Amino acid sequence: MDTNLPSSHRSAPPPLNAGTIVYGIHPVEELIATRLRQIDRLYFDGERSSGPLFELVKLARKERLPYQMVPTQKLDFTAGSRNHQGAVALCSAKEYLSPETLLEQLLKKPSAPLLFLPASVEDPRNLGALVRTCVAFGVDAMLLERKNTAPVGATVAKASAGMLERISLVKPKNLEGLVETLAAKGFAVVGAIQGAEKKPPDVDFTVPAILITGGENRGIPPYLAKKCTHFAGIPIAAETESLNVSAAAAILLYECARQRGFPFANEHAGSRSVVDKK
Repeated sequence: MDTNLPSSHRSAPPPLNAGTIVYGIHPVEELIATRLRQIDRLYFDGERSSGPLFELVKLARKERLPYQMVPTQKLDFTAGSRNHQGAVALCSAKEYLSPETLLEQLLKKPSAPLLFLPASVEDPRNLGALVRTCVAFGVDAMLLERKNTAPVGATVAKASAGMLERISLVKPKNLEGLVETLAAKGFAVVGAIQGAEKKPPDVDFTVPAILITGGENRGIPPYLAKKCTHFAGIPIAAETESLNVSAAAAILLYECARQRGFPFANEHAGSRSVVDKK
């Protein structure tokens, strides 16, 4: 598909489906203007210099969008075309909810909301597994960083076993500010770190809460750690250095659900297996 559209046809970006690739200076520019929340990552040609491309990079920085400067060959491969003008956008398999809409929904919720923030999860299979775990234990929404987070594409959708459509995702421009806003509204901000003095049952998860975990290669980033009101750690055997992020999240979210009385449980739950069938 030729996305190098004339200016008279740039009122809207191309229709977006799961994992859509949009390329070309003007289409990517319009995508940022009209569907900012569906952009997962931008790629720019590090071997090309032009005024319009430089302005597009500046716009990406301004909007705090994750982007990479890559060789021309990678852009050719990603776009499936050489007609990309040095700009390619990778779109999410699911449109992100705006922070304003999230807050509106949470205020209408009769019970205490539960949010999950997996910081720096870069493996899409882990992110998909986390989506599935969040749905299993009644999480209302997942908050994602714009940077250092795996793109929400086909791999995440597959690893979630269809659960991606059953949870809200929020990827705000100012994640730190959103966490601050929620904390000011009474949310407990609980960071999961190894060696914390408190164990998960010691933390009150019956109140509105945000649970934050680190990723595969790093812990909770300092800018989020300083927003935590509590820290909790999972006791594990000394021979085990750490748990996979999705395994740790399952333990923590189970404790959240247990304290809340498993409000999502139904009478037919006993007839289903809790693990994947081979």
